[in-house]
Amino acid sequence: MKKVILLAGLLSSSVVNAGQSFRLLDGDLVHTGMTKIEVLDKLGQPLMKDVETVGVDQGEGLKGKKVESWSYRLDGSIGGEYLVTVTFKGDKATSINSIQRNR
Repeated sequence: MKKVILLAGLLSSSVVNAGQSFRLLDGDLVHTGMTKIEVLDKLGQPLMKDVETVGVDQGEGLKGKKVESWSYRLDGSIGGEYLVTVTFKGDKATSINSIQRNR
């Protein structure tokens, strides 16, 4: 996760948007609920992948949950370049965050 924050800082952005979808320059839409295969099909391999375990394993059959984040640099439908992070829980996208570069 530290790598994602560092990459966002390097892109020197000032606007942060969190939402359920991101519209690409060609009009195609990436949205929550998509599977990893669907995201790969639309966006290709990410620049970076990060896996985090959220929660604590207390040894009583309860385990932490894994959250995976994929980061991309993409052109948006309204113009400009964005750092887009798609977060997955299991095989489904649960959030999409975008940061516009140089705005």
